[in-house]
Amino acid sequence: MKCFTSKHLIPIIMKKYLLVVPLLFAFVAVQAQRSMGNAIAEYLMQFQYDKTTKFEDVDLESLVYVGSPYADKNFIAGEIYHNNKLIAENVPLRYNALMDEMEFKTSFDEEDKNSSALVKSPEIDIKIGNKIYLFVPYHGGVEKGGYFEVLVKDSKYDLFKKYNKKYFAEQKAQTSMTKDNPARFTDNNVYYLVSDSGTFYELPSKSKAFSKIFLNKEKEIESYIKSRNLDLKNEKDVIAIVRYFNSLL
Repeated sequence: MKCFTSKHLIPIIMKKYLLVVPLLFAFVAVQAQRSMGNAIAEYLMQFQYDKTTKFEDVDLESLVYVGSPYADKNFIAGEIYHNNKLIAENVPLRYNALMDEMEFKTSFDEEDKNSSALVKSPEIDIKIGNKIYLFVPYHGGVEKGGYFEVLVKDSKYDLFKKYNKKYFAEQKAQTSMTKDNPARFTDNNVYYLVSDSGTFYELPSKSKAFSKIFLNKEKEIESYIKSRNLDLKNEKDVIAIVRYFNSLL
């Protein structure tokens, strides 16, 4: 298990991107006379980098598959924040969970295949619809860091969700007695309890191991789960447990 120990707001960013951020204020002044749509599009392109090469050279446009590599396959109007300040809104965004990339388009009319990926930075937070995503560095580095959805935000403990996707290529029938199996994407999402210091604790799926994560409130958590017949595989129930845990502290 990866132990992410850097809080998401710690301003750690690769050197080649350090020159981009100061351009914001100059950019806003220069572009004041232009339409907001064009200004946002041009600004976002400064944060653009090429998406990861398609896995196994598969073209999703023509592939028949089950499941999805995305948290939501559709581009949804979203917002982009830099150091907690809104810098762009109504941006077409979607999260590619398989590649762990945040894709964006400069307009909803642009073809999906022409979308770009936002540069990964702990200084940039994303809101897509009602979902909030943060990029968390790993041991101070961007390369092995990842995006997490924020399910609970609290001054004590947060709850983060890590989307894990696996891709399995299609399998052709070997004999006339068998049939083709389409390509598929499977989900194995992981939930993390995150302390105020930024330490991540992976939440197990088994109840006894699950309760032990909650420090000296193990018995209270076990009782809470049993009394309400909560399902640890149900996201809403996990959210309720973490909120209850925070109320005990």
